[in-house]
Amino acid sequence: MEKLVVVADTYPPKKDGVLTYLRSILPLLRDKYDITLIAPRFTERVEPLVEGIEVVLTPCIPIEVANYYPAIPSLKLAKHIKKADIVFINDLAPLGSASLSLAYLMGKPISLFCHHDESVMLSNAFKLDGKRLLPEQKFKRFVDEVVKRHYKCSSIIFVATRKFREKLTRINIPNDKIIYAPFAVDTLKFSPNKDNSFRETLGIGKDAKVVLNLGRMSHEKNVETVIKAAPEVIRQIGEVYFVFAGGGSKLEEYKKLATRLAIQSHCIFTGWVEWEDTPSYYSMADVFVFPSFHESQAFVVMEAMASALPVIVPAEPESDLTYYKEGENCIFLENNKDYHELAEKIVKVLQDDEYREKLCRNARLKIESYSWEEHLKRLFEGFEIAKANWQNRRHSDGIRGVVRRKSPQIL
Repeated sequence: MEKLVVVADTYPPKKDGVLTYLRSILPLLRDKYDITLIAPRFTERVEPLVEGIEVVLTPCIPIEVANYYPAIPSLKLAKHIKKADIVFINDLAPLGSASLSLAYLMGKPISLFCHHDESVMLSNAFKLDGKRLLPEQKFKRFVDEVVKRHYKCSSIIFVATRKFREKLTRINIPNDKIIYAPFAVDTLKFSPNKDNSFRETLGIGKDAKVVLNLGRMSHEKNVETVIKAAPEVIRQIGEVYFVFAGGGSKLEEYKKLATRLAIQSHCIFTGWVEWEDTPSYYSMADVFVFPSFHESQAFVVMEAMASALPVIVPAEPESDLTYYKEGENCIFLENNKDYHELAEKIVKVLQDDEYREKLCRNARLKIESYSWEEHLKRLFEGFEIAKANWQNRRHSDGIRGVVRRKSPQIL
């Protein structure tokens, strides 16, 4: 059995999309590979991510950067990469970038999943918009150049969304290195079953309307716009609650904002929610809002759509690389900073039963068209290409060969 080393710069108790992805895909990969997951140790108490998979945790620096504590690459990292037949990297934070460099120097097949647009994510996290000492566009160009140099070391790059595909185009990654591998969600775990009993645990009446935002309470998630939209929605709807399910660095600040706007009695901040408990939150909601600055096609949106919820998300162009169709299975927010627009669209979907039912029905059908089995096929395809490319590199005195093939999966 081949040795697959998976690298991620996140691990429980953190909660993010990369962990959701690894929870979903690692159980499927372990049937074919002997897997070692390398990740940061954030706490002394270590929670298993997936049973039956070796986990190697490295220390991290106790300084928070963009909602994460940077991991410290260690000798363990080099030791396990040396044993690997394939290295699969899921971040370009310290562990990911160090693993990429080590694997490249050791002549290992490298595949990388593009989960982020680092220049946008870091710019938003550091709130660089309008700052003169560090102009945003110069900062983004610098980050793009660093990312590009790392990506050149990877033989295959997977991407799941249109937005991150555009990032790869922006930094001039060749098409023959890119494989489109869209995500899926468990449509049994996340289903249209409504559970009004869960409302009682939150103190919400069965006839009230519920607007749900589930995710990290941080600047790049743009939760502030949802809170600012709430007074207008409350004025028009009356009995409505805004549930903010998640923890994060901005949680206390957002609670204070709700108090300043005098809407605290209509807002419920739950703190961190375990992944296993998220279906209950979707089941009691009437609409899901996600005006993120960084991403639109997040796992939480797919989970909400699978749960037959109408979703309000940042607008994006129609494309074969998106599961959104405006007015059919989602509602687009043209300006994700405009809380008046957000309020207007929340009110419309809450008041128009026929419109809401159409969105719910089509959202569920769209998510059912994606599967982890298809995603897995594309991963296997990419791993084989990565191995072939690195074999060519070894046989050409350090000049990496390129395996080309005709397939609709390569963009």
